Amino acid sequence: MAYLVNIMKGFLIGIGKILPGVSGAMLAMSFGVYDQAIHALRHYRDNIVKHTLFLGSLAIGIVIAIVCFSHVVYFALEHYYLTTMLLFIGLILGGIPSIYHKMGKDILHLRYFMVFGLAFFFVFFLSKFQITEGQLQTSSPTIMFLMMLLIGLIDAFTMVIPGISGTSVLMILGLYPIYLSMLQKIGNLSLVFSSMGTFFPYGVGLIVGILIMVFVMDYLLNYHYRISYCGILGFSISSLLFLFLETLSRNYTVTDIVAGLMCLIVGYYLGHKFDS
Repeated sequence: MAYLVNIMKGFLIGIGKILPGVSGAMLAMSFGVYDQAIHALRHYRDNIVKHTLFLGSLAIGIVIAIVCFSHVVYFALEHYYLTTMLLFIGLILGGIPSIYHKMGKDILHLRYFMVFGLAFFFVFFLSKFQITEGQLQTSSPTIMFLMMLLIGLIDAFTMVIPGISGTSVLMILGLYPIYLSMLQKIGNLSLVFSSMGTFFPYGVGLIVGILIMVFVMDYLLNYHYRISYCGILGFSISSLLFLFLETLSRNYTVTDIVAGLMCLIVGYYLGHKFDS
């Protein structure tokens, strides 16, 4: 029964992985499986059967969510861009109070402000490397291999770091269309095998990134808890601001704006509930 519950939790975490603005790791913390997952990965060989069943049940739920919802997200972004993006932005905004509360009250120190500032401006530094749709279409196989390796690393890092949405980072870099296109193929094994040039470098980046970040986050959350969450908060707020400015750069009708504002409110409510 416990493993069925873990599959359900994995399913919700998987939805969070797809939606730009939602942190799958933060959802895992909310559902009480984050610390257990970090421990299972860090000490996997101590109890291989137990840790495999636990991590496997979460992974099954995540894969099911990706297969079911990747096409829905693609359709929504294609046909209802403003409302979809404002929903995602609301989801980020709703999770920010939870990150702030995790930092505690005694945070008025220079080092905390420095870490927050570095994380905040790092997002805008990343945006300088944004890849356009034209560059994606004309990329050589070597460049595509490296980009998929990078997507795997980003997905791994943000999968382990709570409060940071990997899909938001990929949107900032202009890599989200490739990522979403890859996820849509997961439900079809023939497409997966025919696209190994895409899945292999992504998988390598994902595995290497998870192995690195599990040890890093285990250390940071045990010995530098507040500073870690200062960085997470800075990253989340700057991602929110960047996505909001990018969304407003297009022209919209009054109907789109009204519907978008309603989605923003709904997104905030859901984001706040997820992180409660």
